[in-house]
Amino acid sequence: MDLEKLKELIAILEESGLSELEIEEEGSRIRLQKPSVQAATYSVAPPAYSAPAMNPDLSDDAGTITASQATKDAIEDGGLVTIDAPMVGVFYASPSPEEEPFVKPGDDITVDQTICIVEAMKLMNEVTSKVRGQIVRVLVDNAEPVEFGQPLFAVRPVDAS
Repeated sequence: MDLEKLKELIAILEESGLSELEIEEEGSRIRLQKPSVQAATYSVAPPAYSAPAMNPDLSDDAGTITASQATKDAIEDGGLVTIDAPMVGVFYASPSPEEEPFVKPGDDITVDQTICIVEAMKLMNEVTSKVRGQIVRVLVDNAEPVEFGQPLFAVRPVDAS
């Protein structure tokens, strides 16, 4: 089966309501399958942490603040800013397991520089910096599930002037 025929079959699968397509032609057989929504839901688990229920410092009149918000507030009080997860997914510090991390503490970063990857639904999404500064801390471990808005990096911003 040639590449063009394969691309055509993939397009048909993507555009249709089908979840699976299997073709046998001239002794060759190919099976294409979309990942199920249910499987994808289980593949991206929420982080295994939560705010302590008994800590009065983490609550206000409106209720309990999340651990992510408490971390973010503490960092911002120190003059740092956070770079947050743009989506729910799995955090990866490097392009592949054998390669060095995109950034590490002490590295200077620029606006639009790739700083990590968040995998969501089997798609690798590059996360870029929206601030110029220096990485002070990486706040999550490699291959750790992250939530939308969860702080990933603490950064000491540098004025653009």
